Amino acid sequence: MSNLTKEQLERIEANRQRALEKKAERLKGSTLLQQVVAPPICQNVKLSATQGASGKFNAQQSSSVATKQKSQPLFDLTGSDEPNPGSSRKFNGQQSSDSAVKQKHQPLFNLNGSEPPKRSYSVFRKVLTGCCRLVSPQRFMVDVGYHQEMINLLKTIKSAQYDPKEKRWTFLVEDHKAVMNALRSLKDEVSVSPLPRMILEVLAKSSKEREPSSIDLSRIDPVLLDHLMPFQREGVCFGVSKGGRCLIADDMGLGKTIEALGIAHYYVDDWPMLIVCPSSVRFLWSEAIQTWLPSVPLHSVMVLTCSKDPIEEDTRVLITSYDLLSRASSAISKLSFGVIVLDESHFIKSKDSARTKAATAICQKARRVLLLSGTPALSRPIELFTQLRIIDPKAFRGSGSMQEYGLRYCAAKQNAWGWDYSGSSNMEELQLLLECRFMIRRLKSDVITQLPAKMRQVVVLNPSSVTSGTKQMKHFEKELQNKKASEMRGALLAYYRITGQAKLAAIQDYVSDLLEGDRKFLCFAHHQLVMDGICEVVNKKNLGYIRIDGSTSSSGRKQLCDRFQFDDSCMVAVLSITAANTGITLTAAQLVVFAELFWNPGVLTQAEDRAHRIGQQDSVLVQYLVAQGTADDHLWPLIQHKLDVLNKAGLSKDNFRRSDTTSVMQTNQKTLLNYFSTLNEVEEDEMLALLLDET
Repeated sequence: MSNLTKEQLERIEANRQRALEKKAERLKGSTLLQQVVAPPICQNVKLSATQGASGKFNAQQSSSVATKQKSQPLFDLTGSDEPNPGSSRKFNGQQSSDSAVKQKHQPLFNLNGSEPPKRSYSVFRKVLTGCCRLVSPQRFMVDVGYHQEMINLLKTIKSAQYDPKEKRWTFLVEDHKAVMNALRSLKDEVSVSPLPRMILEVLAKSSKEREPSSIDLSRIDPVLLDHLMPFQREGVCFGVSKGGRCLIADDMGLGKTIEALGIAHYYVDDWPMLIVCPSSVRFLWSEAIQTWLPSVPLHSVMVLTCSKDPIEEDTRVLITSYDLLSRASSAISKLSFGVIVLDESHFIKSKDSARTKAATAICQKARRVLLLSGTPALSRPIELFTQLRIIDPKAFRGSGSMQEYGLRYCAAKQNAWGWDYSGSSNMEELQLLLECRFMIRRLKSDVITQLPAKMRQVVVLNPSSVTSGTKQMKHFEKELQNKKASEMRGALLAYYRITGQAKLAAIQDYVSDLLEGDRKFLCFAHHQLVMDGICEVVNKKNLGYIRIDGSTSSSGRKQLCDRFQFDDSCMVAVLSITAANTGITLTAAQLVVFAELFWNPGVLTQAEDRAHRIGQQDSVLVQYLVAQGTADDHLWPLIQHKLDVLNKAGLSKDNFRRSDTTSVMQTNQKTLLNYFSTLNEVEEDEMLALLLDET
């Protein structure tokens, strides 16, 4: 008999029950952990018979579970998938104590001789990646690493060729689909991206185009046709073979204007024609049409100088600038233009600019679109995208076309501000794509044997920018017409002086447009005022330049010339006609611009030869900027006359009469040819001395 009272026994029993419940709670966490961890280790794990289907424990069942769990095996010793007899997935209070005891004897592995369950592993294999690239208009390559089974598949393609030097397999473009189908069977081991859709479509379209050599150009105006050089004829045939939609990207001075007019006149039945160009060369295009297409009536050619200018319905050729195109797009679009020429098309390199949007909109309605640019992409491939899409919208259709182009050719990267297209990639393929469908480009070095060593071009400046209608200008013009030869010297010099002032705004516009072309050039002028104005324009563009005039020292001239020759950031040499026409070499430029004339042709030709001399590998283009209604109307024919005299005497081989454009002299103006032909050498020397004093 125990000496404990009834109350003490009940208290002891209550404490024991609480201890058992706490032990059952600890076993609960252990059992659940086994259920979570065990299945990934072995697939034949047997659920505890004492665990409920819901995975929850009952406080009243915990005691019995704790006892029985010790003897419950973790794996079935019989190999059966059925749970142990007498076991239950639910716990109750009577089983908790036995379960805790049985759990200690539970074996970890099956002891009946069968293999233990296998662990399930995830196998990661490295997938070989690559892509297809175009290597010629007919063939493409598979750029991928070594994989023997892949090589065996590629060998089954009929057009397969292996280049041991480049270590690459190439195939005909027509077998592209077969190659991709063959590689699809190795998709778990080899992943090769195909050629972009736009490339396949462009190549397919090009294969159906006419052969340039088979094109008959007899329908073009015979005056233009007779003056085409062989490479220019090739350019016209290329444009016609592309259906009048192409980019002529010949180097500066190779005659893109005459090529474009040749292609445009081939499609004269699709006119009216719209010519969009920099504002400074609008009248140069008008002169070119009069020169090369005399069959086009003069009254049907209109140069748009203001957005409010009325456009006549019978206009056959409308010439406008990029800025006016965007401002007067509604009025211009009223005419249904079948042929459109975009001169200096790099002006529309930015997709977000107003000029690009206006040009794109109006070109969508035209059957023929010709783009001209000696520098179509000034710094990066993305600048070509808007131009190519204007030529062939179908090749770059869809909202993601720019991204597709950028990823392929601009090494596009996505950052916090969007897509960055400033890079370049796959340049060899891009060049093939351009040459196959869009562009023809010849450098001077390619056609140097067909070119004269030096070419001259007369550029008629924009009359709206020339202040030729002032009372002062009219006064000097009247004096030159009425005074005797002996009295005209002072009037001519004064007229020449204010002509520089009158031309300055137009000269600045032209130089500003030239600077967009990103190429070096020499710019000669006579008056300090004009030289200052040119330097001002270059400064506004934040470009490097040199200036040589009468105040430049001999040692300074050498340093400045070396800078222009060897510094790529120095784009312009602003030079005095009389102070820098001899003694310097500036062959880094192939373009020479005379902002002002000078009546001694010997001085002009010496100035030209600063670029056209030993060390020059290309043909040199010389441009003379002239303004109607100024002293240029008198000086230009005078220069021509003097050179004719020298040519007849065998003293010069230069001939200014072979310049690209005709003389700007007006028929109602009296020239000074007779006057200068009667001057003796002393009088000419005196006039030259007066001019030298102006420097």
